Amino acid sequence: MEFCPDCGAMLMPKKGKIKCTCGYEKSLSDDDLVEQYHMKGETNPETKVIVTDSNNVALPTTKITCYKCGGTKGYWWTVQTRSADEAPTNFIRCAKCGNTWRSSN
Repeated sequence: MEFCPDCGAMLMPKKGKIKCTCGYEKSLSDDDLVEQYHMKGETNPETKVIVTDSNNVALPTTKITCYKCGGTKGYWWTVQTRSADEAPTNFIRCAKCGNTWRSSN
């Protein structure tokens, strides 16, 4: 990675050159481009992708009574919906029908 000798900005490659907004320009060889600007992310062929659906929810559960379907199992979570000095909002989702509401704490 190089920086502009005129203004100090980081130089990014474009079409075999590195250019700066101040007008500075320098040509780079293909080897320089690969060495200085080619970034390779982490690769792991053993990476597993976890697929979830509505039947596989990773939230804590509680006993509830859903006002729509009468379900008795609910998932709950907390969100800070207002400023930090106010109490967070608790949400409940029925595991049977998916109905979601704010809890009245």
